[in-house]
This record gives sequence, structure tokens and C-alpha cells, in this order.
Amino acid sequence: MTVIPQSAEDALPPPPGFVPLPETLASSYNLAGGGFLVAQEAGALIGGFRVTAACCNRAGFCHGGKLATVCDVFLALAVVFREDLRDDFLPTVSLTMDFMAPVARGAWAELQADTLRITRSLVFAQGLVTVDGIPAARASAVYHRTPPARDSTHSMGAALRAIL
Repeated sequence: MTVIPQSAEDALPPPPGFVPLPETLASSYNLAGGGFLVAQEAGALIGGFRVTAACCNRAGFCHGGKLATVCDVFLALAVVFREDLRDDFLPTVSLTMDFMAPVARGAWAELQADTLRITRSLVFAQGLVTVDGIPAARASAVYHRTPPARDSTHSMGAALRAIL
């Protein structure tokens, strides 16, 4: 097994207000990839993560697969948070990524999302990954709505608001 050396850049703290996504709301796949942190700003969920050595490709930039994974998970959570959907799970129907600039090791990548439309069976969302205010990637996603959890008090949006 190869051990990736850590650096001082990997240990930089997140901006104020960001907290880890609770394990109860994150999949083990997302957590294995380093996950991301969340904060609330003007009623919207904001996401972010520090680009560590474990996130980087051979060129030393954040791997596109890491950006796509974080965008996929974050967009769904951001919609549920803002719209307070009672859906238990939003499986991805489509995810499109446009990579506009490399994201260097040590950078703080921040995510924002917008809900475009919600229908009876689908959710449409888009998001932007920025580094120091400069767009680095754009994501567009379509999710399938699932029936609410059996426990009608379950709300991922409410759970997220409770930690923020």
C-alpha cells in the first residue's frame, strides 16, 4: 500500500463556520474520499473541502473524479436543505461536469448550488466550484425523487439545519 505524505497545506483549517457533514448524512463512499464540510449562508447550504494530497492526480491538482463526487453529493444535499424535501434519497439520473480551471493542492474549494426545478419525479440542480472566488468547475445534475422515509419526521434538510 502506498502512503501519501501529508504536508502543511493538507492541514490548513477551513474558513470559519464550516462543520463536517455528519456521518449519518454522508455515504461511506463519500467519507472514504475525504468528504466535505458544510456551512449556511443566506439560507443556502455551502460546501467546501481542502484539496489534500489524497485528492490529487499525478500533476498535483484535484482529480476530476473527486470534484465530480463532491458535486454529486453536495448538489442533492443543497436542494434538500433549501427546499426541505422529504425525499429519503435522491439517486442521480445525470451529472455533467465542466472543468474550467485546475484546483491546486492546498486550495480551499467552495461549492454553491441552485435549484432549477422540482417536478413530481425529478429534481434539477446546478452548482459551481470556486477557489478564491474564481470558477473552477460547473456541475449540472438531475436526481430522481424517491418516496419519503417511513418515518415522516425524517428530513435531511432539518438534520443539516440542526448542525448549522
